[in-house]
Amino acid sequence: MVPLKERRKKGRYYKMKNLKAVLFFSAILGLYHCGEVNENSTGPIGGEDVLRAPGELRVEKIGDGEVWLNWQASGDEGDVLYIVYRAVGDGEAVAVDSTFRTSFQDRELEYELDYTYYVKSLDSAKGESEPSNSVNGQPLNNLAPLAPTLVRAIAHHSEILDQRDIVLDWAENGEADLIGYRIYRATQESFTPSSDFLRSEVFKPRFVDEEIEVGTVYFYIVTAVDRGGKESPVSEVVSDVALPLPVLVAPVEGELTSSRPTFTWNPLDEARSFRVVVTTEPSSGEISDIPLTTGTSAQFVGRVEAGNSLVLEAGRIYWWKVVASTQEGGVENSVSRPASFKIR
Repeated sequence: MVPLKERRKKGRYYKMKNLKAVLFFSAILGLYHCGEVNENSTGPIGGEDVLRAPGELRVEKIGDGEVWLNWQASGDEGDVLYIVYRAVGDGEAVAVDSTFRTSFQDRELEYELDYTYYVKSLDSAKGESEPSNSVNGQPLNNLAPLAPTLVRAIAHHSEILDQRDIVLDWAENGEADLIGYRIYRATQESFTPSSDFLRSEVFKPRFVDEEIEVGTVYFYIVTAVDRGGKESPVSEVVSDVALPLPVLVAPVEGELTSSRPTFTWNPLDEARSFRVVVTTEPSSGEISDIPLTTGTSAQFVGRVEAGNSLVLEAGRIYWWKVVASTQEGGVENSVSRPASFKIR
């Protein structure tokens, strides 16, 4: 399990890449401008037609680990590139990003440090403007993240695919100082998240739990964590169970049966619905369209093609299997081994 604090180091790495890209782009535009200067130039070297600096830079919002800025445009939208400069404490201001918009959100900042900003305009014909006014802000860590929402747990058990797991996903949190999520697991519905129940820490809103037992119901809670160590309230509790494989009862393997057979299988605790799949090969060529059922039997219904329902042909061998589900809509959980039957 990778500690969430490792995310902080990765964030700094990507910020350095961003900064290098900004400086490179600025240098290219500067070279382009120099190439255009000649005796007929009316650019800033001649003192005429100087690019205006951005106007009225202000701090729109200071949040947990973030500062939002906006300013007045220097020209028509989309024609002028703005370079955002930032200084930390008494340090020198450096370019941190560029945008064609008149706003910028600086995120993943350190808490309780003073950040000072100014913005310059830049275009290929007039070069870089004078700086705007300066503003400053100090991000704090006042709030814990919100609880993750839309959490789902979906179990799978398939011997053919060698799959036995429970997949969790949820909506991504939007906090600027978010560092990741914690997943807690228990075998009882009512439990309080603690280190005893901590299953994993992840950076993204998804987790695959492969350390499960078939037939055991697992309950999960997800929380969000920020860089200051504040943890959100808990999500709703979700659960699922990897079902045992359905056992096929009739028709018996290799047995002759009617052209509209009735299929039966054993019941499964926790199963919400079942679907029978009939194929022309052991693992392909589905020809059935049998509705979901909550029982343990179903009669054959052929798939409709060209306006006609497919029928089972006398003397031909077919295969069938049962898909068990714990979710609405018959989402696949466990799948029986296929069995063959022959139409008399």
